[in-house]
Amino acid sequence: MKKAVVFLAVFLLAFTAFAQEADLDLDALVSAALEKNPKVKSLEDAARASKFRIGPAGALPDPVIGFGLKNMGLTRWTVGEEIMSEVGVTVSQMIPFPGKLSLRAEIASTQALRSEEDLRAARLELVRQIKELYARLFYYQRSIELLHQKKGVLEKALQLAELKYSVGTGAQPDIFRANVEISGIDEMLLNMGQMIRTTTANINALLAEPPDSPLGRPKEIPYQELTTDLGSLQSAAQDKSPLLKTAQLMIEEGETEVRMARKEYYPNFMVQVGKGFKGALPDMYEVMVGVEIPLYAKRKQANLLEESVSRLSGSRNEYASMRNEVGFMITESYTMARTAGDLVDLYKNKILPQARFAYESSLANYETGKVDFLMLISDITNLFTYETEYFRNLSSLWASAAKLEELTSLELLSPPKEAASMTGSGAVSINR
Repeated sequence: MKKAVVFLAVFLLAFTAFAQEADLDLDALVSAALEKNPKVKSLEDAARASKFRIGPAGALPDPVIGFGLKNMGLTRWTVGEEIMSEVGVTVSQMIPFPGKLSLRAEIASTQALRSEEDLRAARLELVRQIKELYARLFYYQRSIELLHQKKGVLEKALQLAELKYSVGTGAQPDIFRANVEISGIDEMLLNMGQMIRTTTANINALLAEPPDSPLGRPKEIPYQELTTDLGSLQSAAQDKSPLLKTAQLMIEEGETEVRMARKEYYPNFMVQVGKGFKGALPDMYEVMVGVEIPLYAKRKQANLLEESVSRLSGSRNEYASMRNEVGFMITESYTMARTAGDLVDLYKNKILPQARFAYESSLANYETGKVDFLMLISDITNLFTYETEYFRNLSSLWASAAKLEELTSLELLSPPKEAASMTGSGAVSINR
């Protein structure tokens, strides 16, 4: 009796602490992750930096200022006395062949767009990871609650079996079976606790928080039917997927690089102006125009062109491969989401009501001796197994939808601010 009172006190304290635990809101969690995640912040800096490369890429090379001295002999100063002696200054400017600078600026602009798409892809990936982990944490938390409920029901069933055994209408093996079932629940609780700690640490890592920072209890995620059809998802991915957009930009960059490589066959120019100061003699002015000669085109420009063509071909193949991969991932995630949704609906509307009826019937018949204890234990186990499967498939639905959202940039499922918990409505009681 004393042990029972101590156990009840500990249970009430634990329940009070659990009830006071703050709810974990998915939208707030996503916002915090987007604000704090180091990878996203790093890509934001990279995207910002890439924009500053566009201007320099399209600018002329820096001019060169030169100073020179021409003097007749080394023993005396002859500037102003000898016609060939002077102090000169020159300004030189290299001018690329027309079109080269604009192509370089176009390449830098495309690279900046790729950086922005990389950032968008990282944000979508982060949101998907948060939603998947949130759904997983929700499933683990609800599983633990169900296990505690099942343990309470089994303990009461054990009391009923002990009572029947004490009056000679029960069997001692029934008591052993109940104890085994209760011990098995303790094992599952330990495993679920470890999974919750791991998932919590994973979420905290995405938030740049200490691994053991408390997160709270996930709010209920309701069942929502996935109404978007597969064709619409595939079309949205073709238009909005950052993975495909990045691959397309790689092709555009490759095409520009090929044009740039062909331009390299054309010479650059160098313009130089200068003035020679001759002292008492008349000053001298000079203007010079130089032209680069692509003398080693077969070894230099030709190889650069072949490299650009090969890279362009590789980018096109990469795009085709990525398009097929994205299409497959959408089909796979869509199939998983629809299957999980159908199972959730099946459990909610058919299996769980039938399992509850079977449990209640077994309980009533066990009390009157019409069914054995093994049947009662089986129906209790089935009921809570189906309850757990309901939450597992609900979690899978949200995780699969999150993957589809990452691939299509669409919002398919959105958690409401308040949702009724199924756990409470699904609780069972063995008291008659």
